[in-house]
Amino acid sequence: MLRMTSQANRVTPRAFTLIELLVAIAVVAVLVALLLPAVQKVREAANRIKCQNNLKQLAVAAHHHHDARSTFPTALHMGVNMGDGRYAEGTSWMVELLPYFEQENLSRKWDYNDFRTNVAGGTEATTAQIFQTHRCPSDQLNHWFYFQSVIPEAQGYYGIGTYCGNAGRRSYPPDQLTRDGMFTLDSKVRLADVSDGSSNTFLFGERSHTDMEYDRIAVVHPAYYPLADAGAWGSVVAANRSGGPLFVNTLSAAVPINYRVPADTPVGDWLTIYDRLCAFASSHPAGANFAFADGSVRFVCDQIALETLQALSTRGGEEVVSVP
Repeated sequence: MLRMTSQANRVTPRAFTLIELLVAIAVVAVLVALLLPAVQKVREAANRIKCQNNLKQLAVAAHHHHDARSTFPTALHMGVNMGDGRYAEGTSWMVELLPYFEQENLSRKWDYNDFRTNVAGGTEATTAQIFQTHRCPSDQLNHWFYFQSVIPEAQGYYGIGTYCGNAGRRSYPPDQLTRDGMFTLDSKVRLADVSDGSSNTFLFGERSHTDMEYDRIAVVHPAYYPLADAGAWGSVVAANRSGGPLFVNTLSAAVPINYRVPADTPVGDWLTIYDRLCAFASSHPAGANFAFADGSVRFVCDQIALETLQALSTRGGEEVVSVP
């Protein structure tokens, strides 16, 4: 009898009602919505620091090159068509920096006499190598190499990077190069040439590989499409001597930081295509990271005046500026 009474008095747990369950789900959803931006901010802050560290390593490598050879590396020396299927002597700033950021073995493999050696081997080719030092973790790129098929002697895979040399006020097209930055076609810039001050002159900056409007207007020009394929560090061969590969490894201050192609731009608009190929840009909010000629690395806001941006991009314009 006592046992029956005890069982009768036992309280049965009450289940959640539908309303209570919906309220609980709503509370969890609100908490996630509040926490997600904070998590994203923390992740982006970490990415920005990693990006700055990458630029710092490139800047240190460039200074080691300067110490060893008395100049910074050239942006590009075009491979010469030898007439027998060979392109020889081609190089770029990234090729020349290989020995200075722990890539001595790859540097020794680079063939200056026959470029076909550099692209041989498919995705294992010398030109297809991908360096963590050359990639910003915020760069929204889903592939880090592309296949070049236009030039038979240079056909193969090419590794892509985020960072580019500063070419001054304009880096593209080749017939409009201002040649007033730190890297340009066949350049040999020395620290002594930086009369504006090494702490006020860009050395390297970031490229953004994402611009849907650019891809829309450039689709009719296969050599410039898509933007995601820009930045091949080992591209040193073009169908002619116009300097075609130059756009892949230099940027400039022809347009503001984070410039994007306007939505009303007509398809095939060459001027806008050239402007976008010049643009310093990033996937970081509100600006981009830059390495300066003194080896320092700073984040520059994309609201900086174009005149100031151009002053920071020129090595000897005699402008008096400071980094905002």
